[in-house]
Amino acid sequence: MDVNIEKIDKVTNFLKNLGKAAVMLSGGVDSSVLTYLAVKASGPENVIAITVNSPLTFKIDVDFACKVTKLLNVRHLIVQVDELSNINIALNTPLRCYYCKKMRIKVIREALKAHGYDHFKIIDGTNIDEAHGRPGLKALKEEGVYSPYLMFDVTKNEIRELACRFSLPTAHKPPNSCKATRIELFTPLRREILDLIEELEIEVGKLLGNATLRARMSNGYIRIEVPEDVMHRVFNLRHEIMRIIEDKGFKGVTLSLKPYARR
Repeated sequence: MDVNIEKIDKVTNFLKNLGKAAVMLSGGVDSSVLTYLAVKASGPENVIAITVNSPLTFKIDVDFACKVTKLLNVRHLIVQVDELSNINIALNTPLRCYYCKKMRIKVIREALKAHGYDHFKIIDGTNIDEAHGRPGLKALKEEGVYSPYLMFDVTKNEIRELACRFSLPTAHKPPNSCKATRIELFTPLRREILDLIEELEIEVGKLLGNATLRARMSNGYIRIEVPEDVMHRVFNLRHEIMRIIEDKGFKGVTLSLKPYARR
């Protein structure tokens, strides 16, 4: 995979001119590479990483964020946010991501101010492949958050390649999204269900040989999505999987015939 070095140089120069940057570090590959580039451009003393920990956040993502900041020797703030206290988020409508992003940025700004970093500019790792159909992007623009990858058309594949070149902990980490994406739209979000979904993905994933999977809930049933090369294992271990899911109080389980696509 080739990386357009000209685009990456533009990102680095932008970050250098920006000065002090507060990176919204989710623990995924995109924001990890952005943190690396910010440190390269301005030095670790001019960068702070901020990670949101909330009912919608997977613990593994927070853990990866900590690994990245430790490797890069950059300051790291972990802020607590309870998105479920916001009815516009808890009702789980198509605009959930918009309200969630607005709330998170507000809390991030408050945390930066409380720690004396309110002069740092907030940046995020949204890439050009995510430029369409995402309500959260509108919130980023409204709140004045900079998205350097979007500005210079950097793709997901280029970011993944950079993570490998930089030997970042997230280089081979599968993509993830928040827990709310596991719940059918218009089904209200409840902390206990979200936590059960996280436990379920961990337990079933281990049973399948540490496979990447998605467990999505609809009307009390769980739909499992796995890569195509894992489907046969799901069938062979179906009784164990059913027991895990039913023991957590769900009605039953189905297997999606559309494979989960690793990116």
